[in-house]
Amino acid sequence: MDRRRTRRARARVGHAAAPRAAAVIPAPGECHLWLAPVRPRAGWLALLDRAERERADRLGGTPAGEVFVTSRGAQRLVGSRYLGVPPEAVRTDRSCQACAGAAHGRPRFVGAARAGLDYSVSHTERWLLIAVTSGGLVGVDIEDLAAVPDAEGLAGAALTAGERARWAGLPQAERDAWLLTAWTRKEAAMKLTGLGLRAAPRGLDVRGPAVAAHGVPRWPAGPVLLHSLSAPAGHVAALATTAPLGALRRFALPDAPAPSRAVGRAAAESG
Repeated sequence: MDRRRTRRARARVGHAAAPRAAAVIPAPGECHLWLAPVRPRAGWLALLDRAERERADRLGGTPAGEVFVTSRGAQRLVGSRYLGVPPEAVRTDRSCQACAGAAHGRPRFVGAARAGLDYSVSHTERWLLIAVTSGGLVGVDIEDLAAVPDAEGLAGAALTAGERARWAGLPQAERDAWLLTAWTRKEAAMKLTGLGLRAAPRGLDVRGPAVAAHGVPRWPAGPVLLHSLSAPAGHVAALATTAPLGALRRFALPDAPAPSRAVGRAAAESG
């Protein structure tokens, strides 16, 4: 090899991409929680694909636009950590398993099945929460206590007879928090199954450590376990899993990651 070829070869080596951080899959019985505030995130726009950026442009600087960019950007950053690829390369399958072709199903990272990885995402106008686990299914929900416009209506539509009796017997000052806590537990469980509101929340009793489902078609035969989560002030959150939960680990996301870089080492554990 002559000197020019040697220099070119060295240049190629010198500019090679740095090794990706190894994926850190949750251990059996472990769930990883990622919490991010919803706010303008111009640094995350570059992570999105063309269709996502076009949708973000249509939403502009509205609250819905901030939620969308925070959610899609965060999902890419979190997926990057576990899949060991750049955030821009993370692909998510949102097809609905109940109605082929629709894009409103429970999200799944493409390629994550080999690692037994599952995740769920939820948001309010102020916070985004992502739960990741392996060896089972997961569902997560976070709700804003200020977003209960019609407590009587929600109780009538969502609570079982036993739950409604329990709710009605509470002091008035405790009802909204109890009702929304019950709702987050139902939402987390319904998201885990992928059934959503097709599961009929009035058929799900969530007062115990596992969902008691009554007359709900296609509900899983095995237990769906429920866990209350700590949440930011003014919020309640819940987690549903199919595997027993032994540990929770909490992580934070970088605000503006450099494009084309995995975030496995950049993510800092926050609790």
